[in-house]
Amino acid sequence: MINSGVDVPENVIAIFKTADNSLTDDRLNSILFKSPKRRDWFEPNFYRCLPLAIGNQYGFQIACEFDFGVKWDGTNNTDAITFYFNKEEEELSTMFPMLSSHFGNGILTITVPFVIRTPPGVNIMTINPPNSIVENMTVMTGVVETDNLRHNFTFNIRIQKPNETTYYKAGTPLAAFIPIPRYFADGFELVMAEDIFDQETIYEEMQSVKDFFIQRTDIDPNLPNEVNRQYFNGIDVYGNNFSDHQKAGR
Repeated sequence: MINSGVDVPENVIAIFKTADNSLTDDRLNSILFKSPKRRDWFEPNFYRCLPLAIGNQYGFQIACEFDFGVKWDGTNNTDAITFYFNKEEEELSTMFPMLSSHFGNGILTITVPFVIRTPPGVNIMTINPPNSIVENMTVMTGVVETDNLRHNFTFNIRIQKPNETTYYKAGTPLAAFIPIPRYFADGFELVMAEDIFDQETIYEEMQSVKDFFIQRTDIDPNLPNEVNRQYFNGIDVYGNNFSDHQKAGR
């Protein structure tokens, strides 16, 4: 059994196809892929913001092979969601993923044709596709022990407003997921700086914040604005290189 004698390798998410042979690797890659750097709604200068550029690429996305529309009538019944398709039911039965109103309460359920397995101690968190916006639709966050799970799991989207039809085009990300070490986030707590650092350290840190804003207000508008590129280039306010700095990469 996986992770009971035969482990998923470190830094690997193993994908097991549960559909028949019609789900070729090319088809699977069209609905399951690493989050890309580009977003249709981004202005070119947005990519100069390193946190956004890196955030775009976090995790993996689930998309749909077909166009569809969805509308919720506001009640909590499982038949309260209406689907609109531009393909015949017979053709849709061979396409992925499967959409349903399994839980009621205005929740769109996405059943995928694969099973995810992670290395021991690594969970999967379901999230909204980073910086991808579909009005009226919010992906529900869940944390799944995909190293221990012996079956598949669903992705779920909560429809926010009743009686409004939302449309997805084929290839639009429906949901996303990221791997996280089990207990990693649970172990953090919020602590005031005064409770863990001396006053000299706190003063030094806050002075660096002030010095950064002083630099920004003293920028010559006729010269390239390198102050705004410090973080992008991994340099602090005093010109020191970060000890470990992530660039956007792809």
